[in-house]
Amino acid sequence: MAVLGLKFKRGGEPVVAKPVKGNQGKRYSAEEKAEIVKFIQTYNAEHKRGGMKAASDKFGVSVVTLSNWGKGKRKKAKAKAKTNVKKVAAKAKAKGKVALVKSATDDADAVLKRLQAIRSEITALEKEFNTLKKKL
Repeated sequence: MAVLGLKFKRGGEPVVAKPVKGNQGKRYSAEEKAEIVKFIQTYNAEHKRGGMKAASDKFGVSVVTLSNWGKGKRKKAKAKAKTNVKKVAAKAKAKGKVALVKSATDDADAVLKRLQAIRSEITALEKEFNTLKKKL
């Protein structure tokens, strides 16, 4: 039964909307995060470890949250490094220089030539060693 858009249970009680679950955690501003991270760094500098636990106790932030903040920075740094490699390769290619990343066949040919040169150098050195050894 609905009256004016309200819903009721069988006993005549109105249905109360339940609060939405999830995404109810506290949100930290950039200033708060910076303060907590600075505290962790200074604590770790003085005591060598235990900064996250001390920050958790002092600021009421879970250790898992603090760890995730650190992981986020590591992920961002890793992604930035990947994009930097791609940018360098693209710039080198645009300038007409040899790119850092070569095709597999070009790489294999270069390796094979280098290997053959090294083998011939080894045989020449072995011959020289054997002649010097005979002189002793």
